[in-house]
Amino acid sequence: MARNCFGERELAYLRQVVEGQVAWRWGKSNFVPRFEEAFGRHLGRQYVHAVNSGTSANTAAYASLGLEPGDEVICPGLAPIFVSFPIVAVGCIPVFADVDPRTQTLAPQAIEANLSPRTRAVVVVHLNGQPAQMDEIMAVARRHRLKVVEDCAQAFDATYKGRKVGTIGDIACFSLQQSKHMTSGEGGMVATDDPELYQRAAAFANSGMPWYMYDLPRPKAEPLAGLATRGHFSFGHDFRCSEFHAAVALAQLERIGEFHARRRELVTMVENGLRDLPEVRLAHVYAGTQPNYWQYPVHGPERLGRRGEINYIEVEYQRMQQQRRTSLGVPLPDHVQYVPGLCPQAEASTLGAWSFFVHHSTDDAEMEAAVAAFRDQVLAG
Repeated sequence: MARNCFGERELAYLRQVVEGQVAWRWGKSNFVPRFEEAFGRHLGRQYVHAVNSGTSANTAAYASLGLEPGDEVICPGLAPIFVSFPIVAVGCIPVFADVDPRTQTLAPQAIEANLSPRTRAVVVVHLNGQPAQMDEIMAVARRHRLKVVEDCAQAFDATYKGRKVGTIGDIACFSLQQSKHMTSGEGGMVATDDPELYQRAAAFANSGMPWYMYDLPRPKAEPLAGLATRGHFSFGHDFRCSEFHAAVALAQLERIGEFHARRRELVTMVENGLRDLPEVRLAHVYAGTQPNYWQYPVHGPERLGRRGEINYIEVEYQRMQQQRRTSLGVPLPDHVQYVPGLCPQAEASTLGAWSFFVHHSTDDAEMEAAVAAFRDQVLAG
């Protein structure tokens, strides 16, 4: 998988970090702020903060919303666990809503079906690189005064009605894990146009120290009883991104066009190789959207079995269900349940689900073999 991921540009930038002998974000080489500014320009958002993983980006994004312990955050029942666990990590309660089975993205009507007086936010996951139905989702969110977090870990540069995902909701999070559209091995980004959300996210990711970019003012702590303080103004974690990671990420961003082009070639290979099979449904694309696939999803016959990440059936959620409290000890209200059948469309959509890894490091022979193996399974039935 590492083949064709990294090259001379990444090595050249890494060499600058090594020669500069300072590897944290405030060092002489300053690759982290360079990457943040370049990513903001590329995406079209004013404020970007780089962190050490996609999960950290989710956590910082949730922390930016000013949520209180016990607040509820609606998220899709089918998504990577890295979407819902950070909700628990900030002291809140994940409430799982059903999905559109055609795309496995959050169904707008399922949001209102899961509202309570404690609902404060909605997390939208652009799963597999297909943008969710953002107009409808945003209309529901605005009607009920909910913040919207876009999880774009699998959908970098996908577009919804001409807008890049990550520029529609209040705040967005991205991943730089190795399987993603661009990578520094691990890493993540938070992006927003709201300076207050940016400031909260950046402080949370820096143990509560408000070391902001973009010329935003930083508060100062006065000595107490003659004792100096570093100025931890709020609770937080150390999610800082290193110069090594940012150097590679900047190089990857500068190469993103070639990566996208290769993914499109691989998607075409999958579609051409399967479109003649009546038992196979190719990826559904909403009108006005341009997916940028992380994996290319298809649905085959039910005999292929089930594939998909239903969060609430995971062992830890079953422990929460049994003990009626989250992993941090926050009590679960009666209307929050983590039981099979909670999101029937999400569960049903896993039957016959399959996906093809269309990472730009995949060569033609690998993709041809994967398509042929899938065809054989379908035709063998």
